[in-house]
Amino acid sequence: MKNFEYMAYKLPNFGIILFFLLNLLAMIFYSGGTHQNPELEYYKFTQNYFSDLGRTITMDGTQNFFSSFIFNNSLLMIGILFVLFFYHLPNLFVDNNISHNLSRIGSWIAITSGFAFAGIGFTPSNLFLDSHLFFVRWAFRSFLIVSILFVFAINKSSKWENKYAFIYIIFSLILLSYILIMDFGPDGRKSLNGLIVQVISQKIIVAAFIVSVFFKSKGALKVYNLS
Repeated sequence: MKNFEYMAYKLPNFGIILFFLLNLLAMIFYSGGTHQNPELEYYKFTQNYFSDLGRTITMDGTQNFFSSFIFNNSLLMIGILFVLFFYHLPNLFVDNNISHNLSRIGSWIAITSGFAFAGIGFTPSNLFLDSHLFFVRWAFRSFLIVSILFVFAINKSSKWENKYAFIYIIFSLILLSYILIMDFGPDGRKSLNGLIVQVISQKIIVAAFIVSVFFKSKGALKVYNLS
């Protein structure tokens, strides 16, 4: 069980590298098309959402099997790794009752977020748009709550360095900004400028997720090795 717990903290770093590489591959295989330019024959970084990669059929009616298979399974992988990581994470906050309870609450919410990321992969936007949007919204909104709870959990724990709380704070601010843009920003379906704003903001939050997961995994391993 100890080895399994160690791997739960270690694997996310390999997972985010694999996620990055798989998404690059999915972009190469993507058949093309954006909401504003359905006839485009390639993936345009500033105009295509990540979720476009998961569509079974692109905007112009072209089959998108390879790209959707790669992208959707990469999300399933990330969801599983999130669940494993946060299932074990409260074990690293047992030095303080308040910290432990906050980490438990945060971890259970994070586990639902992990299921939501997997759910995004199981609901391509061209087939199950309402369900797809539900999972997207829940994945990001729930993780904002998770990040805030872990700021306080780390602050109360004697095992964790405060720099990890600071990382959660920065990530929370970026995530909050993205949620506000997603909800109140320009509509990507109505204008090209709106699409670019929504797509670039999504790319930024995914990059922030990747960086934050790296540091979360690094911090968890450091505390685990000192225990």
